[in-house]
Amino acid sequence: MQFNMISVRILVRKDYGAYFDFCTKQLGLIPEFGDRNGPYTNFVKKTGEQPCFAIFWGAATSMWKGYEQPPECAPPDTIAAIISTKDFAGDFERLKAAGIEFLGEPQNVWGFTCAYFRDPEGNLFELADGHI
Repeated sequence: MQFNMISVRILVRKDYGAYFDFCTKQLGLIPEFGDRNGPYTNFVKKTGEQPCFAIFWGAATSMWKGYEQPPECAPPDTIAAIISTKDFAGDFERLKAAGIEFLGEPQNVWGFTCAYFRDPEGNLFELADGHI
């Protein structure tokens, strides 16, 4: 595999602006892409560094083709583990060959390619082309 990083993205379910403020004012993170209005913001510790954390407005997950929030009786997704790779096409095919069932075909979101799948516990994962 060509994974170069795994990161976490919080799926904000309550108040996106308040969570943004938590990240900037309390954690001291700097927004690299996005703003307080969402639906997506990634953060860096210092300008010029790779993003270390991201938030996504849970209500906007409908833009992820093939993805659905778990049913009412199950806990909602509030976190997504991101696997960043330098070889998206190759790793996508290797994961499929290894038995990973993706929620849909790869898609382009905000200029990068991604695809989603769940782990055996039902947690959401995103395979992304290294631009997170």
